[in-house]
This record gives sequence, structure tokens and C-alpha cells, in this order.
Amino acid sequence: MKAYYAIFRQQLLGGLQYRAGFWGSTVTHVVWVYVRVVILSLFYRYGGGEAGVTLTEAAAMIWLQEMALNLMPGFGTDFTVWNKIRKGEVGYDLVRPLDVYNHWYASAASVKLSGFLLSIAPVTLAALLAPGDIKLRLAASPLSLLAGLLTLGTGLAVSCAVICLGYAAQMDANVGEAPASVLMVVAQILAGSLLPLQLWPDFMQGFLRFQPFASMMDLPLRFMAGTAGLSELPGVLLTQAVWGVVIWRLGRAWIGRNLKRMIVQGG
Repeated sequence: MKAYYAIFRQQLLGGLQYRAGFWGSTVTHVVWVYVRVVILSLFYRYGGGEAGVTLTEAAAMIWLQEMALNLMPGFGTDFTVWNKIRKGEVGYDLVRPLDVYNHWYASAASVKLSGFLLSIAPVTLAALLAPGDIKLRLAASPLSLLAGLLTLGTGLAVSCAVICLGYAAQMDANVGEAPASVLMVVAQILAGSLLPLQLWPDFMQGFLRFQPFASMMDLPLRFMAGTAGLSELPGVLLTQAVWGVVIWRLGRAWIGRNLKRMIVQGG
């Protein structure tokens, strides 16, 4: 475990260093969030339908999504492992005295967490300076905020398992990266990163609540936005635990199978 913690710590500290590209990306995302929230407010004002959450709660969810976006598969991606798989350089990881899956999992966790920590301050500032109903207002109690942070942490474990599942799919792809890319896109959509899941049609809410990707971001952020009570915390943690173990075991077995079939050539 010390080796994997060292990998996690080293890459986390490296990811927290100032990067102009990151700040440029953050500004772009903040502008895009403003556009999303303004469009959403127009639907609330002039639309004829009813939503399960208020405009203030929906705006809070979108701002919180932007803060947590880097925790999601496919956002702020570290392409080191992807390039190793595409170029056939996985053999370098095989000669290390480390478990390949645990190594990749720790690397994914460090990259996700560093991007998340860097985005908190600028996005929070932009959210608090937003005008009117599109401003970030947290209706949650301190305990609900803690519940949101706790479940975001456990959701990160699920997210990293999904990323490793993408690595496994990529190892099976002979050309391109279509299987892994499709998995990442599906995960982003069903995690609520494009539209909060509570704004989806009512008949889909049961499925959306218990599918694996909701536990990565949408369910944790509901505590912070005040759209979920503390009574739902045990259910969310159970959902995360079940899906986390299932995806972890699937990804580990899949990668293990691919490593056994792998032929390393060269001299």
C-alpha cells in the first residue's frame, strides 16, 4: 500500500502545480456554466412544464457540478495510461513490482482529486458573483454539506473504477478508442454532468436513481444543493458501495485477462 500511496501523493502534488492550460480551461467552463444557467432560467420562466426542483436548487446543482466535474471520467483526463495502451508500452508497467490495476487506479485518483481541488476556489468565486437567481445558494445544513463531501469522496472511488474499466475496454480495441470513449460519454451523461438527473422525466427517476453513474456526482451533490435529506445518506452510500465493488471486480478481472493474453515484443 505504501507504494500506491506514494504514487498517489506524487501525482497529486504534481497536478496541483500551476498550469496555464488548466486556468484557461477553467475560465472556459465557467463561461459555459453561465450560459447553461441562463438558458435554464429561461425555461423556468417561460416554460409550461413543472420541474421537481426550484430554479435556485437547479442553478446550485449546475455550479456544484462544475466544481466536481474533474472527478468524472473523461474530464481532466491523464492520457499517460491511455497512451501506454495505444502504443503498446504497458510492458513497462509489468516489470515494476506493483499490481498494474492498483497502480492505474491510484494514478487516476490523484489526477481526479488534483483537478477537483484546483477548481474549487475559482468556480466558487464565479458562482457567488453571479446575479439574481443564477447565483450559487446552498440550502443545505452543515451536516448536509458534510454528507455531500463524504459521498463525493466515495463517489470518486466509483469514478476511478469506471476509468479503469475504460482502460480494460481500450486494451481490447484493435483500432482507435471507440469502446472506451462510448463508456466515458455514457458515464458523463448518466452522472448528470450535462443535465441534473432530477430534471429528467419523472418516469426515468427510478432507473436514474439506482444506476451506477448517478452515485459518482449527482446523488452526492443533491445533499449540498438541499434537494436530498440526510435520511437518504445510507441508501446513497450503499448504492456507491455495491456498484463500486461490482465495477472494481469487473475491471480488475478484465484487465487481468488482457494482461495474461498480452505478448510483449521487442529487444
